Amino acid sequence: MTGGVLFGLSSCQFFGDSANDDLEGEPLARVYNRYLYKNELLRYIPKEISEADSLAFVQNYINSWAKDQLMIYKAEYNLTEKQKNFEEQIEAYRNDLLKFKYKQEYIRQTLDTIVQDSSILNNYQGSSNNFILKENIARVRYMVVNNEAPQLKQAIKWFASSKEDSKEKLEDYALKYAYQFTLTDSNWFAISNLQTIIPFEETDQEKIAKNTTVLQFKDATNVYLVQIWDAKLKGEKAPLPYATGVIRNTLINQRKLKLLAKLENNLLDDATGKNEFEIY
Repeated sequence: MTGGVLFGLSSCQFFGDSANDDLEGEPLARVYNRYLYKNELLRYIPKEISEADSLAFVQNYINSWAKDQLMIYKAEYNLTEKQKNFEEQIEAYRNDLLKFKYKQEYIRQTLDTIVQDSSILNNYQGSSNNFILKENIARVRYMVVNNEAPQLKQAIKWFASSKEDSKEKLEDYALKYAYQFTLTDSNWFAISNLQTIIPFEETDQEKIAKNTTVLQFKDATNVYLVQIWDAKLKGEKAPLPYATGVIRNTLINQRKLKLLAKLENNLLDDATGKNEFEIY
């Protein structure tokens, strides 16, 4: 087999009536005494694909199948019986999967994922050396609008205003015309992530972080409005809201580890008590 598996069916033959049992059982390719049948291959052809693309897919699939079968045949022929004995590995892999699935289900049914705010605060306050920032972050609101959007000048005024009616008008405007926005003042962002939205220079990070006025950037397409409410620079301790997610995940993971350790000990104690486990 030097030039790949030849596929001799025309499009009409292959994509004919798939309900025909004779065609469904028709072999498409053979490698030694192993056959690839049409009904097996049909399951893998993507839906809503053109006929020409389907035929290309079929050709590639048959060639891939043939390579696999040839490799398997050569391995069967050339490896020793000892090299081909995977019973121990298969059993170990199956046992690992069983244990993983059982632990996963036990955690799903047992783990308490509610973390009280007081627990988060205690962890935050008791970890003076943790949560040190590795990059600059800022509490920020922003809006990205096409520079041809209607009432853009008015929207810029609303963005800079602290009046309640301006905030309401701005939110309504953003819902209609903004590509991206966040208008609350409680969201903390890594400034490097903010840079993927707002086009400012890397060297301007600290200057922008310390600027509490409304900043405006433009490019050929959009107007970018940004207001920094607060900032923490690299090397400072992260503010509690920014660290909350990490703390919550850490506390839940600690609970998970304790639950699994308790499960294993309970299984051992229970089996010992029922004389299902003993050491000789």
